Amino acid sequence: MDRNMLAEILILAVGLLAFLAGNTMSQKNDFPVLRGPYLGQRLPGTTPEIFAPGVISTPAHEFSCCFSPDGKEFYFTRNVTELNEKVIMVTRLRDGVWTEPVVVPFVENQFSFEPLITPDNKRLYFMSGKPIPGQAGPPMNVLFVEREADGWSTPKNPGAPFNPAKAMFISSTLDGIIYTTDISEGPGKEAIAVSKPVDGKYTELKRLGEPINAETQSMYPYIAPDESYIVYISRKPSAKIDNVLTISYKKPDGSWHEPKAVDIGMNAGLPFVSPDGKFLFFTGGAQGKSDIYWVSATFIEDLRPKESE
Repeated sequence: MDRNMLAEILILAVGLLAFLAGNTMSQKNDFPVLRGPYLGQRLPGTTPEIFAPGVISTPAHEFSCCFSPDGKEFYFTRNVTELNEKVIMVTRLRDGVWTEPVVVPFVENQFSFEPLITPDNKRLYFMSGKPIPGQAGPPMNVLFVEREADGWSTPKNPGAPFNPAKAMFISSTLDGIIYTTDISEGPGKEAIAVSKPVDGKYTELKRLGEPINAETQSMYPYIAPDESYIVYISRKPSAKIDNVLTISYKKPDGSWHEPKAVDIGMNAGLPFVSPDGKFLFFTGGAQGKSDIYWVSATFIEDLRPKESE
């Protein structure tokens, strides 16, 4: 083989390697360019639709989500195959384009879920499978991180009354009042409870009375920032739709109107209302294979009681 032929073969080999490398890179970087609010997705109507299919909702198990109050961050939970774990993911709007979702750094690739940001954008609460010092029971606790100039702080333990394993799914008002699922009495006895900040500490969890906590399990409360309404899930195991999306409105005297079922035609879980109040996000689909859905939130005003009620 002469030198010219050898040179040609080497050139072809280098070219082929470059092509293959470039093709592999393009496959790794084929995340779509997403611009605008809500990851640039077509807005839904009154029929629920899967949110951002192929981007947020994938063949993996996704559930529980929230936007930051400024709408520039979207957090959700995904069962990541490579980690063999459920972890919180985030995508951010940077220079007008949404980034590819990645695991948030503060969870250290450990079991974490149910991220919810406070309306002032200063804290993110989440559930963690990381045990806290002195915990004897199952490691299932509320943690939070605080907003810093370059991201979030390391996780912190809010302590009592939320831990150890006393509360699940933290939703907050603008005044810092927390609504959550009280799990202290064990499975099947969950109920919605409230805790208020007093002198830098939170009061003991107080379960809401009727009509919020009635004959069915009441779970996963999303409280409006101004505390004017609450959206939650009523569990009715014997019904065709056993996880019913439910809404109630607060009266001037602090009590609650009779809850109303929201007809979305399917089971729902882990509700979240977008910061602009226009859309409801929730977890739907088969257990262990769920997706994140969204739907118009016009029902909030449609179902609001009239002044005479």
